[in-house]
Amino acid sequence: MRKSVIGLIVLLAATLLYGQDAKAFTAETEHYRIVAESSQSAAEQLALEMEACWKIYSDLFHFDGTQLTAKLKVRLFRDPDSFGKYLEKLLGQSRKDFVFIAYSDPEKSELLCHPKDAQGAFDSSLIHQGCIQYLKAFVANPPVWLREGVATYLEGYVYDAKAGTFAARPNMLWLDTLKASIRGESAFRTIPLSDLLVFTREMAQENLDIFYPQAWGLIQFLANAPEKPYNRILWDSIGALDPKAGLEDNSQKIRKRVFGWITDSRMKADFERYILSLKTAADLVKDGMESYGKGDYAKAEEAFLASLQLESANNVAFYYLGLVAYNRKEYTRAEDYYMKAFELGTNASLINYALGVNAFANKKLDVATKYLSLAKTTDPANYGEKVDVLMKRIELEKDR
Repeated sequence: MRKSVIGLIVLLAATLLYGQDAKAFTAETEHYRIVAESSQSAAEQLALEMEACWKIYSDLFHFDGTQLTAKLKVRLFRDPDSFGKYLEKLLGQSRKDFVFIAYSDPEKSELLCHPKDAQGAFDSSLIHQGCIQYLKAFVANPPVWLREGVATYLEGYVYDAKAGTFAARPNMLWLDTLKASIRGESAFRTIPLSDLLVFTREMAQENLDIFYPQAWGLIQFLANAPEKPYNRILWDSIGALDPKAGLEDNSQKIRKRVFGWITDSRMKADFERYILSLKTAADLVKDGMESYGKGDYAKAEEAFLASLQLESANNVAFYYLGLVAYNRKEYTRAEDYYMKAFELGTNASLINYALGVNAFANKKLDVATKYLSLAKTTDPANYGEKVDVLMKRIELEKDR
């Protein structure tokens, strides 16, 4: 479980310690100025992704982009080491994840990032810290629950480089943690709503293990609850933000004016019921396996496809979708699902056996022989006898 740090927004004097832009590569768009250490193409690609981020933020917050006093700055370091050394020089400490630095002069504020091994991990951190950068460009002191909750809520979005856009995908990273807290199965108790709404950065840091799950959960609930009045709370909270007010003033204003119409006890009950109804990709795969075991292939397929909406690289879901297709005699589709499961890490012997059985059912006897032989060769203990039985049937089919 990734732990976030609330103090990622660092207020500094307007002195820039890293003033070597002339030696770096830059790219500018309508809303961003990108500085990259590695290459011009890296700067340009990041510029496109940041504009895609802007589209998401703008669609959510509806701030007037013409009110920006300067383009938002994003700096991409060559690698994590150069990123860490810069932060050591700037802050006297190093961090692994991206950081938004807020200077006393807003025009010098910048988002600092570095390459990551997984593109999804890069995009997740970028959209989170980019959201905070965007929000603070228009509102000096947004409530901490709103700032961090929305940023975390958006982390699940997936960037499509070909389309140049982000596709919405739920972020269920914190769901199990929040469920455990609601059920009393965790040492971390949920924070009363009236307190959460006025949390300071320091309070959030002291309650880090439950603050992030609950802030995410509150945004998830307000944005997606079936009861429309709760959806309205999120939009009214954003609309109530005062660009120049202090943190306490903005927080208290929203708590009293926006949340004041509903009792804490009623919202707590509705919130907890909604969160407990949500499912992770693993939950959905488990549901699908149970339905498959009962022979309910339609319900199983629905669960597996839903799991892939949350976790597109779930090899178990693809394997079982192959089984569902096989049982429906959709052999070409079954083969495609099995191959996808193999690409994502499913055991080769298992896949070869499944492909062999699928090909045999589809009357492709030579193909079946090839796959079944591979399964027996690589794992004779599990597939030797099974393959021998099928091979005899294949020979009988060939002799007809």
